[in-house]
This record gives sequence, C-alpha cells and structure tokens, in this order.
Amino acid sequence: MLKYKHKETKVQLIAILLITVSLLALLSGLAVFLGSSKGSRAHAFSFLITTIGAFGWSLSMAIFLLLGNEEPSSVATIPIFGIYLSTLVMDLFVLIYTGWKIKWSWLPITISTLASIFLAAALIYNPHFLYDSSTLSTNGNSVAIRLDWYYISYIALMLFEGAGVIFFICHRIKHTTNQGFKRGWKSFLICLAIGWIASGIFDLYLPLFRYDLIWIGPLFIAIDFVIHYYAIIKFRLLDLASSWLKVLSHIIVMSLFAVAYLTLFFIIFMALFKVPSPSTAVIVLNVVMIVIVLLLFPILNELSSYFRSLSSIKDIDLVYFVKKIQQLSKNYINYHELAGFLSDHLHFEYVGLVIDKKLYGSKASRISAAEITHINNYRTPIKGIWLALDDATRDNLKKCGIEAVAILRNAEGVVVGKIMLGRPIGNINFRNRDLPSLETALTLTAAAISSDKGPKN
Repeated sequence: MLKYKHKETKVQLIAILLITVSLLALLSGLAVFLGSSKGSRAHAFSFLITTIGAFGWSLSMAIFLLLGNEEPSSVATIPIFGIYLSTLVMDLFVLIYTGWKIKWSWLPITISTLASIFLAAALIYNPHFLYDSSTLSTNGNSVAIRLDWYYISYIALMLFEGAGVIFFICHRIKHTTNQGFKRGWKSFLICLAIGWIASGIFDLYLPLFRYDLIWIGPLFIAIDFVIHYYAIIKFRLLDLASSWLKVLSHIIVMSLFAVAYLTLFFIIFMALFKVPSPSTAVIVLNVVMIVIVLLLFPILNELSSYFRSLSSIKDIDLVYFVKKIQQLSKNYINYHELAGFLSDHLHFEYVGLVIDKKLYGSKASRISAAEITHINNYRTPIKGIWLALDDATRDNLKKCGIEAVAILRNAEGVVVGKIMLGRPIGNINFRNRDLPSLETALTLTAAAISSDKGPKN
C-alpha cells in the first residue's frame, strides 16, 4: 500500500510538471499571437497552433498517467487519442511555422498535411491500428503499442517533418544577413534538436518496451517553445506590437519560477528525507505557497526596489528613479511630494523646486522670498545646468543649507524651473557625487514637470 502511495504521488508531481510546462508553452504561443502585428498575424497563428498541440499532448499524457486502476480500460482511449493526435498537430504546424514564406516549402507541407490527416483518420477509425490494449495498474499505466504499418508510418512522418524543420531553419539562417535572426533561429534549432532526440527516445522507441517515461519528451519540447518565445522577443523574429505581450511575458516568467521551485523541492525533499516522493498533502501545500508567493512577488519586488533606492546613498538607482518619475508624469504632480521624493532618492537633506516663481520644498526652510526671486532672476547658463552663483548668494544659501542650484531643462531644451539642492546625505562632499547620474535624474524631473497639466499644489 505504501509503495502504491509513493507511486501515486510521484505520478501526480509528474502530471503537475507536465501541465505547468506545457501551459507555459501555450502562453508563449498566445503571447506571440496576441502581440503580433497585422502583417505577421498568420505566421504567429501557426506558432500558436504548434503550442496548442504541445499543450494537448502533455495534458493528455498527464490525464492518462493519472487514471486509476479502478477505471475501465475504455476510458483510456480518449487521452491516448489526445497524445498521438496532438503530436500530429504540433509537428505539422511547427513545419508550417518554420517553412513560412519559403518558396519550396509547399511540397513537404502538403505531404505532411495529407499524411497527418490520413493517420489521424485511421486512428479514430480503428485505435487498434496503433495499440493492442491499455493497462491501468498500481505499477503504472501503459499502452501495448503494435509495431505494425501504422506505428512505422507514424515514426516515418515524425522523421520526415523533423528533417523538414531542420532544412527550413537552416535555409532561414543561410539566407539572412541579420545576426540577431541567425542567433534566434540557431537557438531554436539546437533546442528543437535536443527536444526531438528526447521525444524520439522516450516517446517513440521506449514505449515499445516501457511506457512510464513518455513524460520526458513533452517536457523538453515545451521548454524549447518557451526558449523560442524568448528568442522571438529578443531577436525580433516576428513583428510584435501589443500591450498583451508585457502581461503574458510576466505570467510566463512567474510560471517558470514556479516550475523551477517545484522541481528543486522534489529533488531536495527526496535527498533529505530518503523517501521516493513527498505526500500529496505536501505537494498541494507547496503549490498553494507558490501561488501565494507569486501573487506577493510584485509587492515584494516594489518594496525591495524602494529600500534599495533609499539605501544607495552614494549612488542614484536610476532604474527605480525612471520608473517612479514615469508614474508621476502620468498624474497631476504635487510639487511638495515631488520635492520629498527627490530628497529621498537623490539623497539630499533638502530639495526645493522653484516653479513659476514659487518654492516647493521637501521640508520647511529659512529661504526668504527675496532670495527666491533673486535665484529665479539668475541668467540661464548656455551650457550645463548648474548656476554659477556669486559669492554673496552662495554664502546666503549655505546658511540655509543649500549647496547648489540647477536649472530644470527638459529634453527639448525648455527650462521649466530651478532646483535647489541641500547637503548630500551621509557627509559626502557634493563634488564627490555621481554628477552625470544626478544631471540625468534632473533632466527626467524636468520632463515630468513639463508634462504636468494638473493644478499646482
């Protein structure tokens, strides 16, 4: 009984990995299709159908492996159909995807289409062309494959389509001068070759003798499609332009973390506790915890970025600064709050914004109205952003805790105000600050202010 329980939990974990990884592949195809431009929509659709085939293949396999021995053997027919029919769909459309707009590709695609339709119809008409029987037992579910004309034809078609895909990709690599295209298609070729070798061993050859390792092939293929999705985005293999791309890419990355965590947990658990596999309750608990952590991840990431920016006293975290300034520029800007934000993340004890002859400070200051008017009337420097203050003005400002004054000039060269900077936090000399980063941050601040259309606060 204990042996059966361990076998059951192991199969459940394999099923979770199969479904999760194949869902990643499906999301990759969906992201490419929804994110594609009108001109590349049909090409992207062929990649989407390929990933749907991969998902159906893995899902059917997971369902078959999870079937209990109390189920009648006839129930296994549907997932068996799903395994082999989905493979036909996947391999046909990856051939169409890689052969897209290659002149001579119509011939192998036509042959593959006709052969796929024939094999699919033959399997539906008589499943026993493929296998004699299916077994559902505590030792593992299996299918008794018949090494006859059907299975030989099935393998021949897989080899034909695999060779076609290799020729198509090699043709693309040879006939493009774009180095990014070459690298993207080469990575797909290498990963696909590894995936096809794994599938050939574990899903075509070994099932004739043992059926419990068929889940390895889909894992390799699904991961390959996710890697190719990365190549499509990085090397612009397709013309993509949609906000959906960002959302689905985030989901894909989070799901990858979940798969990696679950796999590592399984390995570490078996190594530490010397048992075949964790119990169902432990697996379910880990899945729930993964979901909770992934839901909290954006909040944790935001908090981490916030505290990292605050604690980088000698440097400016420009990545975080740009992100927050972009968010500020989309709304009405409260200039006092903006001055407080600049004081915290540019790391000055005081920041004052002089806009429309008014001062907006990060905190109360001793600067008089006359001094503000005097600063406001200073001539704008032709080059650079820093005001060349006379000695008297500099001494008066230092008494108020002001170290330097700069103009706020946006990217178009328009002056939108001036900024007064207090002493750097951490007893750092102003001249020792990273002035290029500071000037970049002030230019971004000027851009945000110039885009503000709201009431002045």
